[in-house]
Amino acid sequence: MTAAVAITDDQALATLREVVAERPEYVYSAPAYMQEIQDGEDPSCFYVHKDEDGSIVAAGCAVGVVLNRLGLPLEELVKHEGKTAYQLVNTAPVEVTTKTRDLLNRMQTHQDSGDPWGLAYAKTTGETI
Repeated sequence: MTAAVAITDDQALATLREVVAERPEYVYSAPAYMQEIQDGEDPSCFYVHKDEDGSIVAAGCAVGVVLNRLGLPLEELVKHEGKTAYQLVNTAPVEVTTKTRDLLNRMQTHQDSGDPWGLAYAKTTGETI
């Protein structure tokens, strides 16, 4: 079992800001071969990307990247595919406040609506990158 990763509000916001600053114009898109619905997963977003053979290769969406950078292993994140960010932080081995849970969930919602990461961040936080 993976040990719980404690994430402060400041760590979550700073890491989200860092991730978005690296790719502010990026519009998330899952790899084409991952876009089939499997096991009730929502194909619009994946926390973890796999190659065509099913091997884990990298964090996918913004929330996946943030949580992985803060210490949640990809092998744990992949277990939570198909969940909202809200559900993810309530069931994964992470310790976050309501403020961080809401931050990540809002970011995920805007990203999944097709917003570039910079715009999704601005809508989420009221700040620009």
